[in-house]
Amino acid sequence: MRTKVLFLIPIAIVPLLAQEKQGDPNSQALMLQILQRLDALEHQNEKLVEEVHALKQQLAASNGQTAVTPGVSQSGVSQAAASEAGAAPEQSSVQDEVSINQRRIEEQAQTKVEASQKFPIRLDGMLLFNAFANTGSSVQNLGDYGLLTGPSSSGATVRQTQIGFQFQGPSLPFDGRVNGSLMMDFGAGYSEPGASWLRLRQADLSFDWQNRSFSVGQEQPIISPYQPTSFAEVVIPPLAGAGNLWYWLPEAKYEERLHFNGNTGLTGQIAVIETNDSSQYVPTEYQPSLEGGRPALEGRFAFWHKFDDVKRIEFAPGFHVGTTHVAGSSVPSRIATFDWRIVPFSKLAFNGTIYHGRNVAGLGSLGNGFVILPDESVRAVLSSGGWAQMSLSLTSRLSFNVFTGLEDDQGADLPAKNTVRNLSYAANLIYHLGPNVVVSLEGLQMRTRWVNGASQLHNHYDLALAYLF
Repeated sequence: MRTKVLFLIPIAIVPLLAQEKQGDPNSQALMLQILQRLDALEHQNEKLVEEVHALKQQLAASNGQTAVTPGVSQSGVSQAAASEAGAAPEQSSVQDEVSINQRRIEEQAQTKVEASQKFPIRLDGMLLFNAFANTGSSVQNLGDYGLLTGPSSSGATVRQTQIGFQFQGPSLPFDGRVNGSLMMDFGAGYSEPGASWLRLRQADLSFDWQNRSFSVGQEQPIISPYQPTSFAEVVIPPLAGAGNLWYWLPEAKYEERLHFNGNTGLTGQIAVIETNDSSQYVPTEYQPSLEGGRPALEGRFAFWHKFDDVKRIEFAPGFHVGTTHVAGSSVPSRIATFDWRIVPFSKLAFNGTIYHGRNVAGLGSLGNGFVILPDESVRAVLSSGGWAQMSLSLTSRLSFNVFTGLEDDQGADLPAKNTVRNLSYAANLIYHLGPNVVVSLEGLQMRTRWVNGASQLHNHYDLALAYLF
């Protein structure tokens, strides 16, 4: 190395060599200076080589190649072999990606449910098996509880199975979207052993924008937006006839969503619905005069606030205004409601609805909407009721729900055989065996009272196994 460096001696040290040749007395000191300068040049030369090597590595890295010393790679193999080793994984990765994309395209081509207009459709629902037992008195004049009372004291059914679809349509102007759903069950004619006909439960076609929606379809009343959680009562929702106004009715609804800030807002809904008065109690001679369905107006205004992604509160007053035509008279239907949902912790939630008004049977109740007096005048029956539920997540798979409901109608002037009060309470455990396999145990007690003061008590126990689609 020192020999090579001698050829790089700068002109500045040539005079020093000349002085040494002429016999300068300080020649030894001069020679020492020369050697020191040669050593410094050698160190500088080594640093220069290192810098050049570092620059080569940076250049190679920017080109996606491995920097190696001439002829030998960093792993000790030849540079040609290292180049081949680097190229092979890259080529293999591209081939794998192409193969994966090919398989995905093939899966998309094998459409399971295809719409004629080529928009996405998703299967929804569940296969539900129920084994149940009943004790206590048999329930009379409560046809909605046909499954609860059952054809015998015990039995099993898959009639509560649900099947439906959710779909997405085309986009709308101003960043809107069309969405919809359809849900059916096998509850039609549930009291007939051999009848297993599909029944329309709910249907919805919604035109949605960021802050507003317009929808048409068949839904539960907007003044009763929540339902108790149960796999035991599905064909008829839980607490039907005991504070839960549940009828699925044709409606056209408009919704406006206001945001005061990121965590607080107000949701306003207004709907025109068609009531169902077919379950009203009417004396035989006046039944032909009953108009089965009438338009009604409903509104609901929900104030909500969320503390984080889980904790939130929501309170909503609502109203219902309609009429029933019977015996040549128009019977007003006026109902005020209040519903809530409170989630104070991630594992605890409270929700429910209360109502008070006259002629509530058109939304699903005990059927005491009005009474026809001896002078053939018609008077609306006063009714109060509601329900509440507490839900607790015990583990990530196990949840516990307890709920209760009450309907209490004014018994004055009603026939003695009419039911005027119904109190129900229930509790269940729901366990997820897997993401879409659920087992549930539920116990319910229902206490019923008639106008004449007679009462009955009915117990219902249910084991449910569900496979969610």
